[in-house]
Amino acid sequence: MEVAFWELAPYFVNAEPSKLEEMKIKWIQDNAGKAFEFMLEACEKKRADAKLKSIEEVRKTKTEDAKTVEVVNTARKRFNLCPLHECKFPSLLVQQKEETVTALGVLTEPCDGIKKVFDELKESKIPFCICTTSGKPRVPVCVKTLGFENYFPPYKIHSGESDFTPSRFKPEPDVYLKGARTENYDPMDCVAVEDSTSGVGSAANAKVGFIIGYVGASHIPKERKESHAKDLLSGRKSKDGRGANVVIEDMTDATAIMKYFLAEREAGRKVPGGKIHESAIKAIKGKYYVSEVCTGN
Repeated sequence: MEVAFWELAPYFVNAEPSKLEEMKIKWIQDNAGKAFEFMLEACEKKRADAKLKSIEEVRKTKTEDAKTVEVVNTARKRFNLCPLHECKFPSLLVQQKEETVTALGVLTEPCDGIKKVFDELKESKIPFCICTTSGKPRVPVCVKTLGFENYFPPYKIHSGESDFTPSRFKPEPDVYLKGARTENYDPMDCVAVEDSTSGVGSAANAKVGFIIGYVGASHIPKERKESHAKDLLSGRKSKDGRGANVVIEDMTDATAIMKYFLAEREAGRKVPGGKIHESAIKAIKGKYYVSEVCTGN
């Protein structure tokens, strides 16, 4: 997401170069889970409304604001990307796809506790896979960089962008439906872990049985965790208004919640959308956020 921000930053309308780093955090939160195509379209619309040249016109003539380019190039260097005006990609969309792969191969880091969760799931013989909007080879590059090929061989990676023609981006349900089908599970018997409202919407629209929101990732600053958690709980991207059942900050809490849900399903009980039982709450060690807690049997 940060790479996408700096690729679009030279074309933002009325953006002050000195405030780009400050803008970045909220922009990433607002756009998490969206396909770059949608971000690009939104930026182009704002430029058109302001009667500015299109992004591609500016790219071809290299007439981006000089001070903005200076700030952008400083950021690009962190990702091992060349200076902006040395790029030779035919379009910004192609540039984004290629540069994201380059950056991910250098900067990808695991969320705290995620390997522990994967090992616990494997030990418990609970199957899991990746269902993402992001295209290939971006996700396989991340998996390889982290040394997670043992958890996610190619058939365990499902992409809304790459696996469908035309692409089916979140909050459309297709990628979750494909993941459940590949694992031979009904979506109602599955759990989704999501850090974006589009992702929660996708899982809800696929009728996934339980949705865990996550705000412990590094791209969500401490001061925005609560507001982002409320957004994940809101269900604003799902057709039936269903949000996450619970949102956690510590990824290691996910395993106990999943086991609670699977036990409920094995007993023939359905967990109401957007809710969690008090017995599951007791197993959570870190900070969490909920809309409604169920009590009793």
